[in-house]
Amino acid sequence: MASADSSLSPLPVNAWVDAVYVLSVKAFTHRIDHVSRQLSQQGIAFEFMWTHDANEIDDEMLANVFGSSGLKRTHQSLVLKHIQTWREADVRGLQRILVFEDDVILATDFRTRFDQAMRAAKRLSQGYLIFLGGADTKVPDFYHLATEPLVPLPIATAEGYVTDLTAMRRRLEWLEANRVTLTADHLIRQIDEHVGTAHYWLRRPIVEQGSVTGIFPSVLDRHRQKHSRWVNQLRYRWNKFQRHRLHGWLARLKADWANRS
Repeated sequence: MASADSSLSPLPVNAWVDAVYVLSVKAFTHRIDHVSRQLSQQGIAFEFMWTHDANEIDDEMLANVFGSSGLKRTHQSLVLKHIQTWREADVRGLQRILVFEDDVILATDFRTRFDQAMRAAKRLSQGYLIFLGGADTKVPDFYHLATEPLVPLPIATAEGYVTDLTAMRRRLEWLEANRVTLTADHLIRQIDEHVGTAHYWLRRPIVEQGSVTGIFPSVLDRHRQKHSRWVNQLRYRWNKFQRHRLHGWLARLKADWANRS
C-alpha cells in the first residue's frame, strides 16, 4: 500500500490497497466482460472471487454458516463470496482490500476521488469500512452538510467498499459464533455495528450498481425483477435526483435559514 506521501498527484488505485477483489459467477459472462472493462479503463489490477457459486455450494456448508431465513441460494452465494475475501485477506495478511460486486460502475474520475478518500483514511483508527456507493440511497441531512471527505454513516449496499484487516478479522470472529440470516449488505452492517467497526461514506459516491441503474437485470432483488429495465432506470434516476441533489439543496437551505435565525 501507499506510504504517507504528501504529494497531491493521484496514486494508482492498487497503491492504496493490497488487493482488489471482484465477486462474480463463472456463468455471468456479460457481467465479467463489463467489470473487466471498467477496471481496466481505470488501470486497476484485480482478481475474481469465483469460489462459492450457487450451484457449487453443498448443504453441509450452508448448515455450518446459515441459520433459518428466507435467503435464496443466490443470496447465500454472494454472502459466502464476501466472507471468502475476508478469509483470504486474513490468511495472506492483507492490511486493506477493495471489494467490488460484478455489476459495479465506476465514476470517470474514480482514481482521483479514491485517492482523496484513501488519504483521508490515513487518519482513521484501525477497524473500518469505507462505502463507495449510495448514489440513490436516502441519507440524513448531516451527510449533505458534511465538510470532511469521509462521513460516518452505515453501509447501505455492498457493490463497492474498502475495509481493513482489523475489521475483517472482527467479522470472521463474529461468524465463528453466529449464524447468518441476512443478505451481504445487511450482514456487514449487523456485524460491524455489533463489534464496533466504524463505517464511512464518501461525500459523493464513486460507484453505482448496474443492476440498479438498469444496465443488467437484477439477479437478487425481487422488486426490480418485476419491472422492465426502462422502469428501473427511470426510478433510479428519480431517486438519485430527489434523495441527493434535491435533498442536499433543501438540507443546505434549512441550515442557512437556521443560522440566520
